[in-house]
Amino acid sequence: MLLLALVAGSAFAAHRLFTTAENRYIREALPLRTAALDLTLQLVDQQAGVRGYIITGAPASLQPYQQARVHAQTDLAKLTAGIGRHPGLAPQVAVVRRRIATIDRYFQAQISRVRSGPAGRAEAERNILAGKEGFDRFRRAAAVLRSEINGIVARATAKQDRTYHRTLTFLLAAGVAAAAIGVALLIYLPRSLEALYRREQRARTEAERGARAARALTHVGDAVILLDPLDRIAYWNRAAEPLLGQRQHDVLGRLACDVLPGFDAVERAAGRRAELVPLTIAGEERWYGVSQTTFPEGRVLVLRDATEAQALERARSDFVATAAHELRTPIAAIYGAARTLRRRDIELAPATEEQFLGVIESESDRLNRIVGQILTTAQLDRGELSITSAACDLRALCEDVVRSLEIAKPDSITFSLDAPDALAPVDSDAERLRQVLTNLVGNAVKYSPDGGNVTVRIVDGLERVRIEVRDEGLGIPRSQQSRIFDKFYRLDPSLSRGVGGSGLGLYICRELIEQMGGSISVSSRPKAGSTFTVELPRRR
Repeated sequence: MLLLALVAGSAFAAHRLFTTAENRYIREALPLRTAALDLTLQLVDQQAGVRGYIITGAPASLQPYQQARVHAQTDLAKLTAGIGRHPGLAPQVAVVRRRIATIDRYFQAQISRVRSGPAGRAEAERNILAGKEGFDRFRRAAAVLRSEINGIVARATAKQDRTYHRTLTFLLAAGVAAAAIGVALLIYLPRSLEALYRREQRARTEAERGARAARALTHVGDAVILLDPLDRIAYWNRAAEPLLGQRQHDVLGRLACDVLPGFDAVERAAGRRAELVPLTIAGEERWYGVSQTTFPEGRVLVLRDATEAQALERARSDFVATAAHELRTPIAAIYGAARTLRRRDIELAPATEEQFLGVIESESDRLNRIVGQILTTAQLDRGELSITSAACDLRALCEDVVRSLEIAKPDSITFSLDAPDALAPVDSDAERLRQVLTNLVGNAVKYSPDGGNVTVRIVDGLERVRIEVRDEGLGIPRSQQSRIFDKFYRLDPSLSRGVGGSGLGLYICRELIEQMGGSISVSSRPKAGSTFTVELPRRR
């Protein structure tokens, strides 16, 4: 009877240890703690998405916000479900829900401001810090909630410990009463129960480690794909969905070659690491860096979106070729004119000599402008270009720019200046602003091969002054308008009729205007001309 009692007690103790660990910790406490921790991360992701949208104005920047918003609601649902077993969490979950609703209203207001136009976007930028107090209240409420959930975890762990020690006490008492049988059994049973308890601890540690790893992979920015030995997809993290254009539940269990276009190229690139591979995703070519880790149960592929880096590298390569061509042309003209002037076997007329000297002067000036752009770009990149701020007579500056460019313009181009007679000064660096306006007006002439009117218009405002440079030339396709201010970027020569350029002028204009506290933008339609708009702050 005593032996049977000891066996029954051992079975009961093992069952209690298992159910306590599974029900109290793995099924209850761990999901609640994971949801509470992930909720804060989702709010941070929402904030990053909204700020990215304010900075870029691109709707695609809102994707992290929208995804994080859905996941935050999922976490709230998990916390709400846990209230049934832990009613004490209800008040704090309600507080967290209210704080999230307040932050969400703030995000929606920021998004509406950006969508309303440039003025709204500027207001959104000024209003970025307005949501800090709401975030602080949310963090405090979330911290309290996590503290209460940690208390639940601690109580669950304590209950496991109490169960363990009570079981040992019961077995020791039974062993003393059972004398020799009890002594023999007590030699074996504590070791068995200790091993069981250690296995339970290892299971709990593995569960926590798995939850942390899954949460980390969820927020990794690269696409992480787990393949089994047959190259079937066993895992597909959240970042892989937008990067590769397919949802996780649609690809799990399928062969990688059926899901990834160009899978053979991906495998070849994974073996060489430094190589980038192009993939066509949703009809668009994108470039990815690939790395691979192999283990007995399969392998892990990591795909990093390197499209922007590839585009920059291509732009740099194009710039080297373009710069070589742009520099070679004036150098060849200067060299040819100088060699002709030095010839002694022919006699040149004074008019011809003057013409060659004019070529040397104009091409030298052109060469100086190209080199100046390259040096200015290097100074901007190193942060060595100094900008002064002083009162500037904007009307006089625009008149001077138009007057200087009118000398060399084609007869098919006409200039007009539309500016108020009484215009208060603005805060700017006059020489740098002259450089910007000269570039914009010069581009208007250069990209109007069929002629037309180039208008410089000044619009006075309460806080800012707007300068518009409008032409009737080739125009800019909508797909390229967001990139023309990037360094090294040039329009397709077939669209610009082979107009030369280093691809640095508009980049320099943007950087200079932003350092003066202003902004620059473009509005254009192909074959209908372009309007470049510069906004500067009113002098205080």
